Amino acid sequence: MTLYKDPVCGCCEAHAEYLRENGYEVEIIETYDLATVNREAGIPLGQQGCHTALIDGYAISDHVPADTLSRFLSEKPKAIGLSLPGMRMGAPGMGDDPEAELDVVMIDANGTALPYPAE
Repeated sequence: MTLYKDPVCGCCEAHAEYLRENGYEVEIIETYDLATVNREAGIPLGQQGCHTALIDGYAISDHVPADTLSRFLSEKPKAIGLSLPGMRMGAPGMGDDPEAELDVVMIDANGTALPYPAE
């Protein structure tokens, strides 16, 4: 995957390392224009996080857990991608609390954010 992040954001580095530990190859591209990356990827305002990854034709915004990402990629829904906006404490790269409630959303093909329930 290609992960776009602000050059000074440390939590994005932590999330990239977490993804690597969970079997993903992650190339980091630093940019001061993440808004353009999000717009071009179809991530709507309000769903944009501190970094956005592109993988298999999908956009993944912010600190989405690896198990949720893997399930999403295996299901291959007609969607833009996933988001966990707001830099949630406890998310991977933001404290790594396995008990944290993380309300991941799927951004459907129309750009609407819908709950993406944990398995």
